[in-house]
This record gives sequence, structure tokens and C-alpha cells, in this order.
Amino acid sequence: MPKRTLLHRARTVVTLQGPAGPRAGKAMDELAIVEDGSVAIDDHGRIAWVGPSDAVPTAHREDAEVFDCRGRTITPALVDPHTHAVWAGNRLDELELRLGGADYEEIFAKGGGILSSVRQTRGAAEDDLYAQSLARLRRMRAAGTTTFEIKSGYGLDLPTELRQLRVARRLRAAGFRVKTTCLAAHAIPQEAREAPGGREAFVEHVCEEILPAVVAQRLADYADVFCDRGAFTPEESRRVLLRAKGLGLGLRVHANELGSTGGAKLAAELGASSADHLLYLDDDERRALREAGVVATLLPGTSLVLGKPYADGRALMAAGVAVAVATDCNPGSCALENLAMVLGLACYGNRLSPAQALCATTHNAAASLGLDHEVGSITPGKSADLLVLDTEDYRDLVYHAGSPLVGAVWQTGELVA
Repeated sequence: MPKRTLLHRARTVVTLQGPAGPRAGKAMDELAIVEDGSVAIDDHGRIAWVGPSDAVPTAHREDAEVFDCRGRTITPALVDPHTHAVWAGNRLDELELRLGGADYEEIFAKGGGILSSVRQTRGAAEDDLYAQSLARLRRMRAAGTTTFEIKSGYGLDLPTELRQLRVARRLRAAGFRVKTTCLAAHAIPQEAREAPGGREAFVEHVCEEILPAVVAQRLADYADVFCDRGAFTPEESRRVLLRAKGLGLGLRVHANELGSTGGAKLAAELGASSADHLLYLDDDERRALREAGVVATLLPGTSLVLGKPYADGRALMAAGVAVAVATDCNPGSCALENLAMVLGLACYGNRLSPAQALCATTHNAAASLGLDHEVGSITPGKSADLLVLDTEDYRDLVYHAGSPLVGAVWQTGELVA
């Protein structure tokens, strides 16, 4: 159980205190840093106090376990707002194909890609799927992430979609903070591709069978659609998303990864919480995202792995769009698990500043999931989800991207890594 704790005399405490809701523009640079700071945690696992070390109230010193953080930096724990972290098997063979020159769409056309993971996940027993996914999240937490969005989408049929979402809910019960998303509209399954009228029938299946069952069993917080070339058209995506919205689910959209194919405008039209990928955007699309209050979630790890362009984070910032960053951890196009490293990629690839990238992986990521009241900043009353970095300066997360700088991970007041 959590106990009263004092993380004491850190070189800096990067609190990210500020207004609720997604932050955009200059607000993403304002980190509210406390020099020579301390953080007190109460016995309910919540932040009790944060401020200068010489001003810690006596009530937060007495009977508290003290951790000496001299020479280190304390930040909020990371929030990963786009993962596909529940899957079975692997696609190591595709790794070599890609490195040999085959692109994602070519592999997909040959029955690889998503469809390969669908076959492996459909064939996995629930306990095996859970064990593989639990090991994955433990590694991700050790790298600094305590809050996850997890999508289904490797079932593309009712039994497996439900199984994936049940596993994601079990991971929540195992101590991870998880939001779940039904991504049944991830791809057209092989059986639908081979049947006359199969595509239309599958969209109908998602709308009238999968989504209602998911909602009836309370397995998802959001619905998502892969709205892009080779996946679902804007018209098909609108139908799925409107059905999900009518059932009470929040909306997220895979958009504009492979081209300007309408996903970003659809996300803005429907008021989605997040539009993700966004490699191809024009000024009108960025304006629409800003005016609709849609968070732009960037996935630079996928650009790295697939050799694709990086989304222009600097243009989104200039347009006043709130930006988040996520791993996109998945079995094929990006199996990266370390969000702290992806934070660095967001600077080198998406052209964010270190401060913007940290905001994008903490407060804004939490806001895109409706969790900024709970995590994403070091604010009294919020959950004590914290990182102690083995450096005096948070910018080393970018300067030494990928180095093991996460010295300790706290979740709800407990030392978990």
C-alpha cells in the first residue's frame, strides 16, 4: 500500500502545473520548473505538496520515508495515448523484408502486416494473450510510462475483438492505468476481402454487432478507425464513428498517415479527442483541427521504423494545435516500447522543442485521454505518478535519447520500477 513519502532535494522538479485541457502554442513551453525542489506523497498515493526543498512543511516530513534525489530531476510519469499493446506473436520476418526494401503497403498486399497479426491473435488463448501483453507493459513502465491507451484491432471479428479488450481491462486490474479503444475498423479481414460484398458487410458487422457488444460489456472508452488509403474510406469511417458516438464512446482517428485522405478533416468534423499520425496535412486541415479542439497525436517511431516522413510538429505548433506524442507500440510498423526515447524522436523528427515534447508526452497526452485531472503534471491532489531521472536537466531525455535515464518510476505513490 502507498505510504507517506518525500522525494527530497531534486536538482529540478518539472511540474507542468498549469491550466486544464490540452495546451497549445507557447503554453506547451511553460513547464513550471521548481529548482532544488521536493515532492511529498500522502498515504493515499496522491501528491500532497510540491515546492522548494527548504520549504517542505513539517507535516510532510514527519513519519515520511525520504528518498534523496540530489543531482536528479523529477518529472511527471509519461502517458502513452496511442498503443496497440495487446497482440500475440510477432512479425520478425517482416522486419527483414522492410530492411530489404519492401514497404508497408507491399507487405500488406501479400497478406502480411495487420492481417498477419490478426491470424496470430485470433489463434491465441486469452491467458496467453494476457501474459504476452503484461510482459510488454511491464517493460514500457520500466521505461517511464504509467498510463496507456490500448487499442484492439487484431481480431476483426467479434470474439477476438472482445478478447483483446478483456485483456486490456485485465491489465488495468493488474495495476496499470489503461484507457481502452475498440479499433475493429483497423483493416478489412481476409474473409471479407474474398467474399462478394464482403467489405460493406464487414462495415455493417462493426457497426451493428461488434460496437454494440463492446459497449454492452463495458469494454471500451473510445472507438477508432484507420481512415486512410488501403484501409477505410472517409464515408465508411464516418459511419463507424457516428455509430460509436451514438453508443456513447469517445472518438479517436488514425488519419493522414499515407496521404491527404480525409481522416484529419473527419476527426475535426466529428470532434474526435485525437487525430493520430498526420504525416500529410495542409493549412486548412491544421486549422480545422485547432478550431475543433482535436489533439494531434504524433507517432515518430513509426516514421523511423517505416522510413516515412515525419509529421510536421512545428507547423502544428504554429497553427495553434495541441500536440501529443505516443509510441504507436504495435507488432509490425513500430514495436518500440520506450516512450522516453520516442520523446527524443519527436524533437529530431517532428521538430518539437524538448519542453514541447515533454508536455506532449505528459499533460497533453493525458488531456487527450480525459485524464489530465489525474496525471500528467505534478500538482497537489493528483496521482503520484512520477519519474526520477538520473540527470540534473530534463533536456538530457533528448540530448541522450534512448539512454537509460529513468532511475525510478512511481505510480499512485508506489515505487514500481
